[in-house]
Amino acid sequence: MASISYLEYSNRDKKYAQDMFNCQNYDPCGRFCQQSVEKRLKYFIEQYGTTDDIPVLHIHSLSKLYYRVCEIIDHEIDKSMRGDLHQLTTYYFDTNYPSEMNIELTKDMAEEALEIMERTNAWIDSLVCEKERNI
Repeated sequence: MASISYLEYSNRDKKYAQDMFNCQNYDPCGRFCQQSVEKRLKYFIEQYGTTDDIPVLHIHSLSKLYYRVCEIIDHEIDKSMRGDLHQLTTYYFDTNYPSEMNIELTKDMAEEALEIMERTNAWIDSLVCEKERNI
């Protein structure tokens, strides 16, 4: 039995996010957007990192995963992307776990989550293509 890759899980979560948005279920849309990005970042780390990165694959912080990808590609941290990833993380936790900060995502917030997911996943995909060209 073949295992499912982080990339395939990321693609599934992307589809689920879009489906939830189309059904006007905005909280799960935001959660699936975060999950898609998390798994896409992990895919890159798994493919192009080192064996020392195995523990990193068990964390859920988009910021930490993003920082590791930037280390792998020797790229400066982009404050805008860091802010986007923080926003997705907020949407994930504040709609998924009890806290003082609980929110319900609006249509506009879910659209923002979808845009961040698309932009971030496209960036990671471009990194993969670049790595594959250089192999």
